[in-house]
Amino acid sequence: MPDFSAAIVIDIGTTNCKVTCFSCQDATQLGSRKFVTPKLISAQGTVDFDIDLLWQEVVAAMSSLAAESTLPVAHVSIASFGESGVFIDEKGEILTPMLAWYDRRGEEYLATLSEAENERLYAITGLPPHSNYSAFKIRWLLDHCHLHGRDDICWLHAPEVLLWRLTGQRRTDTTLASRTLCLDVTQGSWSREAASILQLPFTAFAPLLTPGEIAGWVTAELSDSLGFSVPVSVTLAGHDHMVGARALQMMPGEVLNSTGTTEGILLLNAQPTLNAQARRDKLANGRYSLPQLYTLFASLPVGGFALEWVSNTFRYSPEEIATALTLGYQHYLDDIWPLDEVPLFIPHLRGSGSPHKNRHTRGLLYGLGDGLPIDMLIASISLGLAMEFANCFACFSVPQGQTLKVIGPATSNPLWLQLKADILQCPVEAIAFDEAVSVGALITACPTLTPPEVTVAARYMPDARRYQRLLSYQRRWREFYHFKLQQEGVINKAFFNAD
Repeated sequence: MPDFSAAIVIDIGTTNCKVTCFSCQDATQLGSRKFVTPKLISAQGTVDFDIDLLWQEVVAAMSSLAAESTLPVAHVSIASFGESGVFIDEKGEILTPMLAWYDRRGEEYLATLSEAENERLYAITGLPPHSNYSAFKIRWLLDHCHLHGRDDICWLHAPEVLLWRLTGQRRTDTTLASRTLCLDVTQGSWSREAASILQLPFTAFAPLLTPGEIAGWVTAELSDSLGFSVPVSVTLAGHDHMVGARALQMMPGEVLNSTGTTEGILLLNAQPTLNAQARRDKLANGRYSLPQLYTLFASLPVGGFALEWVSNTFRYSPEEIATALTLGYQHYLDDIWPLDEVPLFIPHLRGSGSPHKNRHTRGLLYGLGDGLPIDMLIASISLGLAMEFANCFACFSVPQGQTLKVIGPATSNPLWLQLKADILQCPVEAIAFDEAVSVGALITACPTLTPPEVTVAARYMPDARRYQRLLSYQRRWREFYHFKLQQEGVINKAFFNAD
């Protein structure tokens, strides 16, 4: 039977939040609101998300969208970044700030873990210990907000705080739980052993839900104030990376490259990958937003940010960079790039990604002369990003020739995508899909909805001749890459020689 209701989807992003109203019959967008994600930034540079102001913005957006909708709102679905959360007590009072997922408070606890404990945590949770994960924020908040010994506290992530305020229910989504370092990723349940290793109160974790389960119903009082005319269910869609993949209807074995300021590689699997190599390469396992499926994920701290860095550092306008990218693409296809003369760029401007993930590493630009024309600089930046991506991609043991699906701003950068296709020797598909996270959250809440068609905007095929030329450049690039990491103390000389 057709669903003639509407769904409001909340996508809580690091930079912006989007609240969108969709038809549950055909996914037509009925209205949308967007606002800057509210933050509290201290003089010391620490960052908290302002959950109270975020709630006020979301309520205002939902109220106006419900008033405008030609269909009655019957569903609310929430997707979000991971890791960030707060403690609440039994009276419903928020007891702590919400540390931003990238904030480094809690990093000091990493040094308290032994190598054996790190290894055991990976076996249980599928995560390499890192300060971004919720566990270290939880421990920092317990210490600094004086919550030790209290048995009336509950940990909730950002979308779960919204759920609680909408419905009164305290629940945690499994995709977000798999970013805490306390979920048994294989069993899909909270791990007492992991919580014990990390010195966290096991009783503080909320009951788990799988994405798509109805987590609760908007209270009658709030329904009236929001202008809802029918009962409204609330769904936790989950971690935004997983939700975006859901919109693309990914299948096990497929690989997604999400691009933006950073880059991410996500592989969908039928089981978690917990072997020694995955742990060594610091790959992150997670629960997917469909039952019995798992994700293997790695991120690169610098993606599109490298071009922003070029603009800010060398004072080139966006138009000049766009022109150089277009010209560079044509020169690359025509084999007139002088690869022996292109400077070597290692894009560790904000640290390095897998297989040598380390936030303390720094970038390198080598091979400068007394002049650096913009076309040569853009060639260097593009090649460096492609080489760094290839290093990370190799950690996933993807079968040769498996298509790489790309979403985000890189889909409009043919040079970047062709370099990836050639150095990986696999087809690369640029997926034209607006608001993948919002659509994925809609599908999660309305599983009978026919998903919107996934359109391939462009397909880039690998070229064997260009690959051979890139291999020579890659060998030289890797020599500098390993030498730099050795100087930074990230790898030792024995590893450098063996590699």
